[in-house]
Amino acid sequence: MRRHLDDVRTAFGVVFARAAYLVAAGALALTALLLAIWLPNVGLLIEVFGSAGIPFATKLHFALSLLGGIATNFSALSATYTVTIAVLFGVNAAMIIYSLKKKRTGTAQPLAVGAGGLASGVLGIGCAACGSLIAGTVFSFVGASGALAVLPLGGGEFGLLSVALLAVSLSFVSRDIAESTRCSVPGNRAVEVKGSTTIHRST
Repeated sequence: MRRHLDDVRTAFGVVFARAAYLVAAGALALTALLLAIWLPNVGLLIEVFGSAGIPFATKLHFALSLLGGIATNFSALSATYTVTIAVLFGVNAAMIIYSLKKKRTGTAQPLAVGAGGLASGVLGIGCAACGSLIAGTVFSFVGASGALAVLPLGGGEFGLLSVALLAVSLSFVSRDIAESTRCSVPGNRAVEVKGSTTIHRST
């Protein structure tokens, strides 16, 4: 566990020392959060923005007013995991972009896990009224919409699962970035000791 935390700290120091990646993570996290709040009302938003008789300023004010739904339409649990998913989504995405731009060899597995983690974040988008929005739609399509109702959290399990998968994704991508950083430091050499990697300073 300590090694994973060290890898995350190292990766954060490398990636988010650059303002561009910090801004990207914030923008992606905000976008994910906005989508999570607006998706349950997407039909109403389309109707309002599609009406030619409503001034644009009024449309924008209406869209912004829906953001208060995270305090009224979300339970404490769903609001917590929705915000957590949004933050982890933004951080993971920024770190994956960093890894891709570096074009390092040996990054296929961590990036694949990272992409899977990002995809899982979509599944966790939900609200107190509809549980998991995406999961509910899929279950309805296959005729098993009642299955969500029998779950203890009413579909909130998908949100918690998404948080866990995004955390695993962050761990994998962080380890890849941290190991690459250690290997790229001149004078360091990696030695395998009982299944773990130890960095020694060459003299």
